[in-house]
Amino acid sequence: GAGAAQDAIPKLFLYLLQGGGSGFLYGLLFPFINGPLRLWPKPAGPVPISQRVVIVGGGYAGVAAAQALEKELDKHPEVAIYLISQNNYLIHTPMLSEVSASSVNAQNISPTLRSFFHRVQVIQGDVAGVDLATGQLQLTADTRSAEKTLSFDQLIMAVGSVPNFFGNESIAQNAFTLKSLDDAVLIRNQIIDMFERADLEPDPAQRRQLLTFVVAGGGFAGVELLGGINDFARGICAFYPNVHPADLRTVLVHSRDRILPELSEKLGEFAREKLAERGVEFQLGVRVTGARRGAVLIGDGAIPSHTFVWTAGNQPSPILQQLGLPLTERGQLAVDNQLQVSGADNVWAAGDCAQVPDLTTGGTAPPTAQHALREGKTVGYNVAATLLGKPTKPFKFKMIGSLAALGHQLAVAEIFGIRFSGFLAWLMWRGIYLSKLPTLQKQVRVLLDWLLDIFFPPDIVQTVNFSRPDPVRQRYRQEQDQTIVDLGPSGGQHG
Repeated sequence: GAGAAQDAIPKLFLYLLQGGGSGFLYGLLFPFINGPLRLWPKPAGPVPISQRVVIVGGGYAGVAAAQALEKELDKHPEVAIYLISQNNYLIHTPMLSEVSASSVNAQNISPTLRSFFHRVQVIQGDVAGVDLATGQLQLTADTRSAEKTLSFDQLIMAVGSVPNFFGNESIAQNAFTLKSLDDAVLIRNQIIDMFERADLEPDPAQRRQLLTFVVAGGGFAGVELLGGINDFARGICAFYPNVHPADLRTVLVHSRDRILPELSEKLGEFAREKLAERGVEFQLGVRVTGARRGAVLIGDGAIPSHTFVWTAGNQPSPILQQLGLPLTERGQLAVDNQLQVSGADNVWAAGDCAQVPDLTTGGTAPPTAQHALREGKTVGYNVAATLLGKPTKPFKFKMIGSLAALGHQLAVAEIFGIRFSGFLAWLMWRGIYLSKLPTLQKQVRVLLDWLLDIFFPPDIVQTVNFSRPDPVRQRYRQEQDQTIVDLGPSGGQHG
């Protein structure tokens, strides 16, 4: 009731102060804790390795697991810890849409993995196969390692999720996705490329097609992305003398009757109304049935567009199928409340690739960054405890809340059961996710990006030139078609 809401408000502001203050303090101490000035005792010489712990996946869950292992095994250098990740950085996924909307620079939301550890061995690459019987990982040929096999005694799978196109090959071949830093950069460059072409296009119909941007999926990722694209596109019209704001279309296609189903119906309706006021069109209760060059197919019709982003589905990484362990209907690894995989004594899982029991709700943990981070900490602690013969602990976490940015100075939030919307929610979104961005350096850089965004128009420097004979986008598409799995960040949706 009202009393509970009043009691929760002080907790909310206490949380904001605590989150921002601790993030700032951690940033100040960061160079001394994790930088070159760190006075960490090093072994006098090589230490014989008795146990190997391998973490596959460099997202929230994988990094948190590695940090927990390093902390718990501080006095046990004989236990080697390896982290395998396709990228040498952690992606702060809540800000990917900010990169696509040219609000922040891509590298500013991605601290390097090596800044988190003092003895974890980071291996940049992919896993081609897993043999549980022999305890061997087979690495791909392009892995930055001379050895292409890696043995393990304990294995933590934190491979996250990949886009799920539900078997629709036309969507897979013609849609952009938003799962990586490359994705976000490509979307931004695609938008700029469409404006460059539209400014020289004499045919009004063709120009309108070039300036139509379609996003499928009305969850957090899709709504935040389209809100950012809408602001970015309308903000750069002034650079192009032959482009009028009336030529622009930003369209959200969602299979349900309302957007943001993760939040209350009232907040979802508020978000829809405010985005509509800003010029966003909605196609609700319909599905994208396919896509082709220059068109997005919905139901019996089509939306003429050259820019289509798919955020309507994720699935666990297919690498899990090679483990030979039982998978859930969604393709996840089933784990107990200790995050140990059913049927395997030395295999653990966390993040989007795991179906984790939620002891607070009785269901399963959702695929959010909040949960992935806490799951990673728990699984890292439990693996260390197992090696040291100590008791493990169950995963318990009560979700604090969810936030969704809708564009410039507009957001919705539900925290501790209290609903916020508008400018206050937008400030909360920025404050909370800025405090969660690792390292003071990155926090300051993002803050400066936001500050510059107030005083200057959006940057339209095109860093990917799609007109080149060998465009980066073509190489990107070829990589997406490969059968080897991208072990990208876990955490999926955020909230």
